[in-house]
Amino acid sequence: MIIIPSATPISSSDRAFNYGDGVFTTLMVNEHNVELLPYHLSRLEHDTAAIKLDIDIDTLEAAIAEQVEAIKKASEGSASTKYVLKVHVSGGQAGRGYARSEDSEPLIRFSQHPYPSHYDSLANDGVTAICAQTRLAIQPLLAGVKHMNRLEQVFVKHEVDEAGAHDAIVCDTQDSIIEASAGNLFFYLDDEWYTPSLKGSGVNGVVRQCLIDSLLNDNCVLHVGNYDLSFLRKASAVVITNALMGVMPVKQVRMTDFSVVNFDVKSDAVACLKARLTSAMKSGQ
Repeated sequence: MIIIPSATPISSSDRAFNYGDGVFTTLMVNEHNVELLPYHLSRLEHDTAAIKLDIDIDTLEAAIAEQVEAIKKASEGSASTKYVLKVHVSGGQAGRGYARSEDSEPLIRFSQHPYPSHYDSLANDGVTAICAQTRLAIQPLLAGVKHMNRLEQVFVKHEVDEAGAHDAIVCDTQDSIIEASAGNLFFYLDDEWYTPSLKGSGVNGVVRQCLIDSLLNDNCVLHVGNYDLSFLRKASAVVITNALMGVMPVKQVRMTDFSVVNFDVKSDAVACLKARLTSAMKSGQ
């Protein structure tokens, strides 16, 4: 495993560049603290193993800490200490061909990005979502993994932009709801939470994992299963979750038949889910 300095150009032989052979995670850094770091590290450990990459998670954790500290020193006096840090893990470098060479080591890169400040207002007002025409392929070998093959999400984002919406509800090729364009979904119905199964496709996000742990630890009822778009009409609240959005309420979904379903973005259920995430982050999870 090799840590690559941020300014180093990506080689034309990099396997992530050529084949999407790699994984990544997106960290929310707030006041020089990486939120939900244990979940990010667990995700990286799981996802690299899933695509048969061998990394030293302790070395990677130390490298993340060094990166955050370097940014802290470089940004002293800056008005904002809230930013995004992406961790990219590439399958290494090799010649032409799909097979990895035996001496190819995983490459770790970091990239820093501004925090999407419009998320703050959306968290209060709620997002408008469409039902995407793009369908996610079913591939159990990669289900849950945040790998670097994201063309499906690129297609979904095109749909979102063309519709003038904020996000999308995305289904798989069997019409089961899976996720949003870049986040997971939770639905609230009859005092119970529901979230789609990710056994065939989708990304198992760190906030999703954290909220599932929180709900189950408190013996709350949580359903994980297959739900089609008709389920949205029954729900009283819908939220999108990811490391940058946190718990983002959905205000409205434009259905495929051009009807509109509205949700309560100020409901007690949404507030409680937000509180669970805040509590988890304060506890250092």
